Amino acid sequence: MTTTTITPDLDFGARYSVDGYRGIAFYLTGYATEWTEERWILACDDDIWDHDHDGACYLYDEPEEVERHDQVRAVMVGDDRTHIVDVDDLTEIAEEDYCPGCGQIGCNAYGSSEDETEPARELVLA
Repeated sequence: MTTTTITPDLDFGARYSVDGYRGIAFYLTGYATEWTEERWILACDDDIWDHDHDGACYLYDEPEEVERHDQVRAVMVGDDRTHIVDVDDLTEIAEEDYCPGCGQIGCNAYGSSEDETEPARELVLA
């Protein structure tokens, strides 16, 4: 079982821009993970045993899934594909700087209540 440890400088509830993906907001789902290698460890380091033919001197090191704190799993807002990105490539953005529907940075399709300086227009059918 993999557990996620959140570092204080990375807010998993925030939205981010990512270097190399210009103009799109991302959200984070967790740290990237990788599997350790399967290996056998020599446990008795002496000349009494024949290490080439006696398996009793070796311990099995089972592979396990571990977190990489230098990379995160990031998903484009409005998409469902996960990207693995470096933490150094993330820049936190404000809620009003991107569209929550399409994920485009600078899109005002949803607008905000502060943008209601222009009066509403009525549709007149002739």
